[in-house]
Amino acid sequence: MESALLYIVIALAAVAVILNSIATYIVLNTYFEVKERKKYQILFVWLVPFIGSILAIGINREDYFREKHKKQVGNDSNISHSEAIDHAVAADHHGGR
Repeated sequence: MESALLYIVIALAAVAVILNSIATYIVLNTYFEVKERKKYQILFVWLVPFIGSILAIGINREDYFREKHKKQVGNDSNISHSEAIDHAVAADHHGGR
């Protein structure tokens, strides 16, 4: 009975570490203007296992997957690489600024 309980505790700890690692990766790769927010989210993830990681993944999932396919151009993180090329081509056709 003791060994079964030990295996359950080890399995739960492993799941918590995996979830926390995934949540940390997503938070680190999500764009936020304020770096403090990333720091506090990561701290929350590791101090409150399961709940912290699930919340962080849920909150940042949309931004992470949406921004994953964009490339930051200049100072504007809301424009994709292809959009920047389109803007440059349009400016070229109109004689620039």
